[in-house]
Amino acid sequence: MPESVLQYGDIFRNIWLIAAVASIVAVVGILYALTVTPMYEANILLQIKRNAPPSGEFQVDVPAATEVEILRSRSILTRVVSSLKLDMSVEPKRFPVLGAFVASQNGRISTPGLFGYGGYVWGADNVQIASMKVPDAMLRKPFVLTVTAGQGFTLVQEELGFRLNGRTGHVARAGTRYGAVEILVAAVHAKPGAQFVVTRSSTVQIVEQLQRSLAISERGKQSNVIGVALRGSKPEMISLILNALGKEYIQQQAAQKTFEAKSQLQFYDQQVEESKQRLQKLDARLSEVLRLHGTSDLSEEARILSQQSVALQAKLAEREQRKVELSSRFAELHPEVVTVSKHIHELQRDLEDIEAKRKTIASAQQEVVTVNRDKQINNEMNIALLNARHKLDALALSNNVNVRLIDRAEVPTQPVTLGLPTRILMACFLGVLLGVMASILKKAIVGRQHGAREFDSVRRLMASAGVADGGDGEARQKKSAED
Repeated sequence: MPESVLQYGDIFRNIWLIAAVASIVAVVGILYALTVTPMYEANILLQIKRNAPPSGEFQVDVPAATEVEILRSRSILTRVVSSLKLDMSVEPKRFPVLGAFVASQNGRISTPGLFGYGGYVWGADNVQIASMKVPDAMLRKPFVLTVTAGQGFTLVQEELGFRLNGRTGHVARAGTRYGAVEILVAAVHAKPGAQFVVTRSSTVQIVEQLQRSLAISERGKQSNVIGVALRGSKPEMISLILNALGKEYIQQQAAQKTFEAKSQLQFYDQQVEESKQRLQKLDARLSEVLRLHGTSDLSEEARILSQQSVALQAKLAEREQRKVELSSRFAELHPEVVTVSKHIHELQRDLEDIEAKRKTIASAQQEVVTVNRDKQINNEMNIALLNARHKLDALALSNNVNVRLIDRAEVPTQPVTLGLPTRILMACFLGVLLGVMASILKKAIVGRQHGAREFDSVRRLMASAGVADGGDGEARQKKSAED
């Protein structure tokens, strides 16, 4: 028979050792497989679609990495934690090792305890807590909530010696040396005696844990499509968390755009109001200028004054000519010369008055021109501001950054970790493998001991043979010396 067959036969000759090791390892592995909670994974898909602004203005594209960090920010995750009450844990008290497995197979409310003791929950029993406030020193301290008869409950913290009795639907409050503890149990779906472990954690710590657990990445290069994945042992909860995260992100983006639009609208409204006030002041100034000159048409007034000035200048030239003629015949004090001189003086005074009025009208016309120019500029500015405001209204209504939730998080049905049958098969296979290895190790140890015994026997035989041969040689040497 070949040597390899003999070796395999020697290995499997220790079948009881293999069976014992395999059984022990398989039992331990199966118990461990029953205690391991399967992990599920849910995901959502967001698209950030950027439309061109209606005004055609240049817009800086925000990279997806920025949106990834916004999704992971505390401002969003804190709202998610608060809305879903993730900082408050309510877990039913399970029997060690087998309790979780039995409860996963039972969808009804169970009879609590083991033979009536322990308060263990074996089914779909649950307690809904609306709110719970504890001092900072009692955060992350486990409280045991025991359901009592008549929709009552007892909240106990043995380490701190705390005990509180309450009723469902009513706020229960009790003081401690660290501060007051307050709890509101909304509903109880369990029989009296069932116990639940309630833990209130710090919101900041839960947010940090959630930040580390979220897997957020852009799908593809510059696709503006962001995927968010989350793993957990509660499929319903992880899907709720992701959907709340997507909803809060979209709401925050919309609120940010609304705030920016309102701020810009307020700025434009202020500018439009200031432009209107400037136009009103210019209109008042123009009315005051026209009122002071007693006319509404300065150009016509200037034309009339110009005609009067020409007529007076003609008369003045005529009177001066008459005076020259009279002066050649009469003396200065002659009545006719005096009369003509008086007329000339009156005409000159009237002409000076008209020239003064003309200068005033010219100045007023210049001022009117300036006011009209300012009015035109302000009118153009006002029209530009109104157009910009209308464009901003259209921009706000069009959602320039349009965030869309492409895929909502569905409740996962298949775990991403190994299932219970697979874990049991692996435990059995590992048990057989370790059993075979134990048999090989035993054979190696026994073979080494047997080899050592054979080596000692051979050495003793060789030593005995060596001593006999040495004696004969010495006798022969003595005999040859005598000869």
